[in-house]
Amino acid sequence: MKTRISSGVFLITWLLVLLGACARPQPTRVVVRVRATAPPTPTSTLTATATVTPTSASSSTPTPTPTATATATATATSTATPTPTATPTATALPIAVSGNPRSVSLHPPSPQPGAPCGAVDVFDFPLDAPDGDGARGGTDFGVFRDRFEGYHSGEDWRLGSRYSLGAPVYSIGHGVVTYAHPLGWGADKGTVILRHSFADGSSILSFYGHLDPPSVVLRAGDCVVRGQEVGKIGNPRTPPHLHFEMRIHMPTAPGPGYWSVDPALAGWIPPSQTIWDSRLVASPGVQWTRPYAAWGTRGVGLLDGDTFVAIEESQLLAFDVADGTLRWSQPALDEVNSAVLDSEGSLVYVANRFGELSALRPSGSGSELEPIWSIKLDRIGASTLLPLPGGGVMVSLRQGCFGVSAAGDLLWEADGLVRLIDWTFFEDELVFTTRGGDAMVWSVGEAGPVGWAARVTGRLAGAANRLTIYAREGIFRLDPETRQAELLYALPTAFPAVGDMVALPDGRLLVAHTDLRDRRLIMLNADGSLRWERSYSNASRGEPHLQVVSGRVYLLLNDYGGELAVFAVDTGAATLTRIFIGGTRSPQRTETWVSPMSDGRVLINIGGGSMVAVDLATAVAGVSQRFDRP
Repeated sequence: MKTRISSGVFLITWLLVLLGACARPQPTRVVVRVRATAPPTPTSTLTATATVTPTSASSSTPTPTPTATATATATATSTATPTPTATPTATALPIAVSGNPRSVSLHPPSPQPGAPCGAVDVFDFPLDAPDGDGARGGTDFGVFRDRFEGYHSGEDWRLGSRYSLGAPVYSIGHGVVTYAHPLGWGADKGTVILRHSFADGSSILSFYGHLDPPSVVLRAGDCVVRGQEVGKIGNPRTPPHLHFEMRIHMPTAPGPGYWSVDPALAGWIPPSQTIWDSRLVASPGVQWTRPYAAWGTRGVGLLDGDTFVAIEESQLLAFDVADGTLRWSQPALDEVNSAVLDSEGSLVYVANRFGELSALRPSGSGSELEPIWSIKLDRIGASTLLPLPGGGVMVSLRQGCFGVSAAGDLLWEADGLVRLIDWTFFEDELVFTTRGGDAMVWSVGEAGPVGWAARVTGRLAGAANRLTIYAREGIFRLDPETRQAELLYALPTAFPAVGDMVALPDGRLLVAHTDLRDRRLIMLNADGSLRWERSYSNASRGEPHLQVVSGRVYLLLNDYGGELAVFAVDTGAATLTRIFIGGTRSPQRTETWVSPMSDGRVLINIGGGSMVAVDLATAVAGVSQRFDRP
């Protein structure tokens, strides 16, 4: 039994927690050890220390003394800020949403050579078509089951939480019937097999099993169209469900349902991933896809302008950004968990769970990365890497962080810094925010991290000589000289972890704000005044991510159910245009990421699904021409 908590009780509890936190201010203590006068070897122990805490007047930078320990402690106090002129509302007017990228892909079947029933335009899902939103399934292809002593060659689908007996089953695409029998599986009921042909002459088969015998009225040779009913779920020996396959063999035989080895090696293909990839390939602006990508793929960045580097299963992979072909792959460190490009874009830093940090660079032939140096840090565990301005890397690891130069020298070590939220470069500094006991703004100098007087934390954005933070209390402008914060726009208690903010080149700000009552886009002018705000709760569910690509803003909403939608934001008219929809039936939400490439393109990795390269400007143009399509 689930316990339901009203929003009013939640708000009261949350306010009490905030008041308790305010009543018990805790000073932040960070111990920074800087390198001695003589540069140490990568494994040297650093002895000089300095303790730094933020003050309300200015930021204290520790002065390294190789033979002594200096300690300075202070408690940060509140910063006086002007009262903002804008008064936020509990909810905002809904934003206008247009655009249907799916409509660009749809075409009626037209007979042609090799495809007498018409070529495939795009695939739909077999239950609750076209998107399968109300259906469960699509996650058990290739699963081994002891009961059947084999690997599942398809997917089992049910109609949500409802009883599935009698639920209609639909053709996933235009095609021709190659086999249909009311009792093709005997006690496991009826089966239908369809052949789907493509414009290039290739074809694949879709298989529908456990159908109710009286509902199987199709016959071999019949043409079907996408979305046409092919039968209803019957009552096999197991609870009612649809057994759904996609394969390239056995066009006239029901097949066993299970196979002795991985079915992907024996003529079957992953059904749901194949359906989603067909949709991606047909979407406007999509240049290439990498279907069936392994889980755990993490983007590193664009190396040398035309090569994208990623980590997958402890291997470094390099893709040609023009067509997605794999240029090379090579083993990375054992148990690698983090990687980042150098700020100069010429080195790759890689760290593993054993505290080992390595730097690699492209070889002369460009066919791989060659190691330059490797050092062992004195901590183990999951790490986060941030590039340092001018070269080098900051390693956040197990309640502390390290500064390492591009040559592999240990520059400084700081204890007590954990749980990074966001980071950006601003005026030749690395600025980052943290949560927890050291929740505040930090910048990295030659001697290590320096805490700011402004006791706010959240998402950062910098542009047009302005640094801004989206915090729980609202949107603040940060002064890099005084290290203070000025409140620009107050907000209902925000959740920056599930929000985002970007700065436009002209200094305007766009914030994707999330609170208990609303999810809204907030546009501020360069002077901090409110331009407009609109609720985007009507657009899509999921976590928001904002990107500025070629001067234009895009909103990405990563749905918790596995769908990712991309919208072009018209910052003048305050409207959204949906230009891209991708997804997966096996969502790995934390593994979904977006990386800008060049010339208005982005690389999108859908966690649990495909990797796809999208030209955003082309996508906008393609969708804009088809607004009137259903």
